[in-house]
Amino acid sequence: MVGHSPGSGPLLVYLHGLGCAGNRDWPPVARSTALQGRASLWVDLAGFGQSERPADFSYDLSAQAELLAELLGSESGPIVQVGHSMGGTLAVLLAERLLRDGRPLHALVLAEPNLRPEDATGSARAAATPVETFLRGWDDLVRGTSSGWYQENLRQADPLAFHRSAVSLVHHGANMLARFAALPLERKGYVLGGRSDSDTHETARRVAAAGIPVVTVKDSGHAFSEDDPEGFGRAILQLI
Repeated sequence: MVGHSPGSGPLLVYLHGLGCAGNRDWPPVARSTALQGRASLWVDLAGFGQSERPADFSYDLSAQAELLAELLGSESGPIVQVGHSMGGTLAVLLAERLLRDGRPLHALVLAEPNLRPEDATGSARAAATPVETFLRGWDDLVRGTSSGWYQENLRQADPLAFHRSAVSLVHHGANMLARFAALPLERKGYVLGGRSDSDTHETARRVAAAGIPVVTVKDSGHAFSEDDPEGFGRAILQLI
């Protein structure tokens, strides 16, 4: 599923995190005071939200990047990619693909993506669980989720897509910091939640040490769209 919001400026393309849904997470951010009136597009990645969930799809992030590159093929103008969590890691892969194709990228903003092994928490636990065991325990995982917002996202997700995506995320996220830093873009940025854990703050420190601007959303943890969409919108605007 793809959602659009018409407006001016470079097209903001929003990519959601593991188990999330673009149709729920991104509209509050795209319509925030800082970003309202800007052209935007958000997607439910294959296997999540209201998108199709084919059992024979790998759900590898590189395959998701190929699908997104095809989706954006008709967009000739400059693009701003905004990726949260898994969507941030995916955004790096997509940026590499678009740049190879000569597509104009205005900016790349990542909100707490997996850039090093320490960033993998829930994804690492899921990836380490045999798939049959994970599928049997899916309903318990959904019911046991403390965030009502995220629980509703999970109810729209396909458990097989979640597991395969988690395996891919752990794999790709292990060496992503260097690839993010190497992207030849004038505008790159990292959004940090002020309430996020110490490992995430260390990742942000390393991002800053690589010369990439970091903006902190003071009143948010990892769930920016749930915790503080207005603050998230201001952070994105500052970085683009």
